[in-house]
Amino acid sequence: MYKEVLLAFQEEALILAGLGLRGTVEAVCNDLKVTGRDLEIKISKLATAGYISRRDAERLHGIRFMGNDAAHKIKKPNTIQLSAALKIVEHMLLSVYILEEQIQGNIDTLITEFMQFEKILNKKLEHFNSGDEVPIMGIFGSDIRRIKNSLPDLEAELIKQIDAGTITNIKKGKVDKYEHSKHDLQHFIL
Repeated sequence: MYKEVLLAFQEEALILAGLGLRGTVEAVCNDLKVTGRDLEIKISKLATAGYISRRDAERLHGIRFMGNDAAHKIKKPNTIQLSAALKIVEHMLLSVYILEEQIQGNIDTLITEFMQFEKILNKKLEHFNSGDEVPIMGIFGSDIRRIKNSLPDLEAELIKQIDAGTITNIKKGKVDKYEHSKHDLQHFIL
């Protein structure tokens, strides 16, 4: 769809280019399975879900307005508006798809989702012997910095999945109580 927007822009089919940019935003929402009754809600959910920043969402709403005007009022955006809108959409595509793919395995980022956590956990477990009992901080070593802010939630999900029998390669061990901490230290048996 984005390639067709570029063709429309090159051919000075500015109304179609405006519609296409709006459609590209909608297509990204659909691809990411971001739902809502209209594009306004979907764009806001893109930001809430962390795919884009709040500021980027504000800019995408501008593209939504431009596309709506092109569709409902047959209002032709000018080339300056479309050039700016193209940059906004390119930035969204870069942020959501291209950069995400390029950083995977190349740059250590924060881990906030359990699926990412579990993948790294399994990799870390390869360096331990069966029967070792260590806290999560001991398992992750220096990579604990990547999960520090999400540790209570991720560890709670890990315990939940161990209890449910979904995760079987690790078991709960002893719990150390710390007076000066809100978080007890759960050990795991590998």
